[in-house]
Amino acid sequence: MDLMLSNFIVDEPPKAEKKKSGTLDSGGGGAAAGKFSMVFNKTQPVKAIVARKRVVAPKAPAPKAPAPKEAPVPPKAVKEKPDFKLSEEFRNVKKFKKSNLFEKMKRDVPKVELPEVVPFTERVFSETRLDSLEDIHAHSRKNVADLLGFQRLTVVQELGIPKVLAGRDVLIRAQTGSGKTLAYALPLVEKLHSAEVRVSRGDGILAVVIVPTRELALQTYELFLKLLKPFTWIVSGYLCGGEKRKAEKARLRAGLNILIGTPGRFCDHIKNTESMKLGGVKYLVLDEADRLLELGYEKDVKEIVESIKGVDGEKSLQTVLLSATLTRSVKELAGMTLQNPEYVDTSDVAIERRFDTVEDLEERITIPATVRQSFLVIPPKLRLVSLSGLIAYELNRNTNKALVFMATQDLVDYHYDVMVEVLTRQKPDSDAENSDSDGESSSSEPETSPTSAILLPKVTFFKLHGKMTQIERSSVFKEFRAARTAVLLCTDVAARGIDVPSVDLVVQYHAPQLLADYVHRVGRTARAGQSGKAVLFLDPAETDFVKHLGEKQISLAEERPEPLFGRIGVLMNPGGHGRNKNREQAAQELQQRFERLVAAEKELSSGAAKAFVSWVRYYSNFPKELRRMFAIRAVNMGHYAKCLGLRDPPKQFVRAHTGPKDDDGGEQEGGHRKQWDRKNGRGPQKGKNFSKGRPNSGPMANSRKRPATGGGQLHKDLASYAKTSRMINTSEFASGLTPSAKKKPRKH
Repeated sequence: MDLMLSNFIVDEPPKAEKKKSGTLDSGGGGAAAGKFSMVFNKTQPVKAIVARKRVVAPKAPAPKAPAPKEAPVPPKAVKEKPDFKLSEEFRNVKKFKKSNLFEKMKRDVPKVELPEVVPFTERVFSETRLDSLEDIHAHSRKNVADLLGFQRLTVVQELGIPKVLAGRDVLIRAQTGSGKTLAYALPLVEKLHSAEVRVSRGDGILAVVIVPTRELALQTYELFLKLLKPFTWIVSGYLCGGEKRKAEKARLRAGLNILIGTPGRFCDHIKNTESMKLGGVKYLVLDEADRLLELGYEKDVKEIVESIKGVDGEKSLQTVLLSATLTRSVKELAGMTLQNPEYVDTSDVAIERRFDTVEDLEERITIPATVRQSFLVIPPKLRLVSLSGLIAYELNRNTNKALVFMATQDLVDYHYDVMVEVLTRQKPDSDAENSDSDGESSSSEPETSPTSAILLPKVTFFKLHGKMTQIERSSVFKEFRAARTAVLLCTDVAARGIDVPSVDLVVQYHAPQLLADYVHRVGRTARAGQSGKAVLFLDPAETDFVKHLGEKQISLAEERPEPLFGRIGVLMNPGGHGRNKNREQAAQELQQRFERLVAAEKELSSGAAKAFVSWVRYYSNFPKELRRMFAIRAVNMGHYAKCLGLRDPPKQFVRAHTGPKDDDGGEQEGGHRKQWDRKNGRGPQKGKNFSKGRPNSGPMANSRKRPATGGGQLHKDLASYAKTSRMINTSEFASGLTPSAKKKPRKH
C-alpha cells in the first residue's frame, strides 16, 4: 500500500497560510490540553490530484579509486564473411515446401505379402487348322480365313464346333478372348444354309442369340454379317435398347432368320409386337450367361425360353450356353435350359476329365497367361495423380490403347471432363493467378510455364456408360476401335464380350464387387494370344483383396508408383529437355491444377460432388465376403474427396446430392411425398393439412425439426448414409423403352 501511495503526489503542494483566528495547540497550553482546534474564515482552493509515475533520481555513484594503467591490447583481427548466394537450382527447391503426404505414403503403405499361387493354365490356340473342318462348307472356311485372318482354331473352337454341329445342347466354359462367339456362330450358319429346304425371309426367326449388352449385340451382329457373306439369302438383325421401336418392328415384319438381342428389349417385343413370331425357332444361344444373371435378367431369360419352347415345352430346341465363369447361378440356368448337354471346359485340367452332370463342373478362374497382372497401393489423396501418371507412363512405352474401368456413371463423366481439360488441352492461367505471383518467381521461371504445358497432346479420351444414348455409344465404340492412341473411361458395360483390337492396358481404378467382373475386365486385353497388362488400384486398407484373389488362383505382382511420378515430372518440365522435376513437386503441381479447375468451374464442382456420392453408394454395397476388405466406416471421406479435386469437406456438399429433387431440380427434404403424389396423379396440395388438421404443418413446414425418410434422410455422417443406400445398376442394360400403354390417371 505504501508503494502504491508513493506513486501519487500532489502536483503543487499548498502554501502554508497564517492562522487568522483560532489556535493550534499540541501541548498543554490552550483551552484543553491535548486537543487542537482549527478555524478558517475562507475556503481554501483545492487542486486536482494527478496520477503520474514517480521519477526516482539516480543516486550519484560513489567515487572509485583510479585503476592502474595497463599496456594497450592490440585489436583482434575480424574475419570478413563472404557473400553467400543461393544457386538457382537450390532456390527452386527451397520454394517447394515438401509435403508430408509422400512421407506418409512411404510409412503407412503396408508391405503386401504375396501368396504363392499356381494359376490354372489354358491354351488359346490348338494345332488343328481351319481347313481340317470337313463338315464346314468350303466357302465358309475361305470366308473366315479372308475376313477374320484365322488359319488355326482355338481350343474352344476345336472342342465346341463339332458338338454344336451334332445338334446337342452344349455348355461351354472358356477364358475371355478365346473365340467363343465363332465357336457357336460358324456351326449355326452352316446348319441354316445346308438345310434341305432353302431358307428365306418368309421362314421367320430360326435362331435367337441373347447377349447382356448393346455393344456385344452390335459386335455379334457384325460377325454374322461377315459369316453370311457367301449366303446372302440368310438375313440377320438385332434388337437392343436405345433403338427406335418403329424401325425394329419394320425389320421384324420384313423377315429375319437370325435375331440377336438384349433381354429387356427382346421381352418388350414379345409382349407388344405382333410380328414377333417365335414358333419356328430351332436354335437358342445364351452368351455371357453369368452376366445375364448378375444383371437380374433371370426372369427375362426364363420368359424368353418359355416363349420359344411353347406352353407344353415339348418343342425340339437346341440350346448353347456360354460363360467365362461357372458360378452357382450359371449351373442353375444350365439345369433349367439344357437337356442332356455336352460339356466343354478348355482349362488344361478339365480337358483330361469327363463330366456327366452339371454339378461335376468345378468353378475355375482362368486368365490368359499373356496378361501381366499387377496392383498399385496408392493413398486416396494421390489416386487421380497416379492414374494420370500411369496413363502417361504406359503410353510412353508403346501402349496404343487403354481401358479404365470405374465404378459408376457419374465417376466416368467427371473424370472424362477433368482429364480432358487438364491433360489434353492448354488452359492458360487466369489474371488473378498471374497477379498473385511475385516478380522474383516470375523472372526465374522459363518462358514456357509448367501450368501451360499440354501433358498428353496426342491422346484422345473417350467415355462409355449406360446413360449415354445408343447413337453416342455406337459412335464412341467405333471411333475408339479406329483410333490410334486413345483412352476409354467406362463402366462394366464395356467389360463383357467386347473385342477391341490393340488394347494393351486395362486399369481397374475401382475394385470390382464380383470376382467375375475382375476376370472379364482383365479379359479386354491380351485377346487371341496377344500380350497385355492389367493394373488394379487399391487403398492401403484394401490389400487383403490380393490375398483373396490368390485364393482363387489369380496371381498379381506389386507395382511401384515412383516411375509414374517421375513421368509426371518430365511432362511438367517441358523446357527441361527430358530432365524431370522433383517427383513430389510435380505430383503436387498436377494435383493443384486439378483442384484449381474444379474450384473455378461450378459444373465440374457439382459433377465431382455427384461422383463422390455415387462412389459412397458403390463402396457400401460390396458383398458380405468382401466387406471386411472394403469397409465403408474405415474410409477417410475427406481424402477421397481430395482425389476428386474437392477442397471442401464432404459435409459441405454431400447433403445437396443425397435427397430427392424438387420441382426446381434442387434437393429437398420430404420429397418422397411429392413424388408419391405425382405417381398417383395428385397435384400439389397448397395449404392442405398433413398432420392433425393444422395448416402448413406437413413435413415441408418445418424441415429442420422433422427430417424426411428414405433417400432424403439426413444422416450424421456418410457412413450411416451409405449403410442405408442401395446400388441400382441394371439401368445400364435395360431396354430403354417406356411402357407401350400409358397408364390412365386416376379419377378423383
